[in-house]
Amino acid sequence: MIRFVLHRPRSSQNIGASARALANTGAGALWVVEPLGFDRTQAAKLAAGADHVLEGMRVVRTLAEAVEDCVEVVMTTGRPVPGALDPRATARRLLEAPGQAALVFGDEVNGLTNRELRRASAVATIPTAQKSSLNLAQAVLVFGYEVLLARATPRPPHQEPPPADEKLLARLRNRTGELLSRVGFLNPQQPDRALDELLQLLRRARASRREVEMLLAALDQLARNVR
Repeated sequence: MIRFVLHRPRSSQNIGASARALANTGAGALWVVEPLGFDRTQAAKLAAGADHVLEGMRVVRTLAEAVEDCVEVVMTTGRPVPGALDPRATARRLLEAPGQAALVFGDEVNGLTNRELRRASAVATIPTAQKSSLNLAQAVLVFGYEVLLARATPRPPHQEPPPADEKLLARLRNRTGELLSRVGFLNPQQPDRALDELLQLLRRARASRREVEMLLAALDQLARNVR
């Protein structure tokens, strides 16, 4: 099942309306990261009968916790991003993931930060004629509807090795950062940017679990030999 993740939403009503959108489309489960001042009564008013989605909603403290077991993480933005997926292509990508997939939405005011977007497997946006952003629940509905349509169009199965999830990639990122800091490769003032770009290479390649584990083993061997 696809995981629809709302990152720090500011409106309980938007959470309820998003639950209604997922109930209407059957697109996936609702996860919420640190909802600000969540009021279940207000959410239920906009859920309009989608109480089962609200009951099953998972609330977690961090975005990393919400996606750590995912092998495909697509993040949404209202800003122009080269190569961004549209909702139809996003739905196909999420459904073709060989494991748990997540679609992440930012808050109603600022959306997701550039740093957060760099940690996505892909970035998606909804093309618009004038205004560049939609209401949070509207965006959930648009993507959910495309998932509903894509599920109705069967695609041939394909076999791929088990992919690396975000938890394993986070281990690789930490290990790489330790080693590259020791050899003076990273800029001490901005080490995260280089590490994010290195991990983007693996995400675009959809590295398998075995490939990332081999890289971890290689880094361990290098670390033992670096003086």
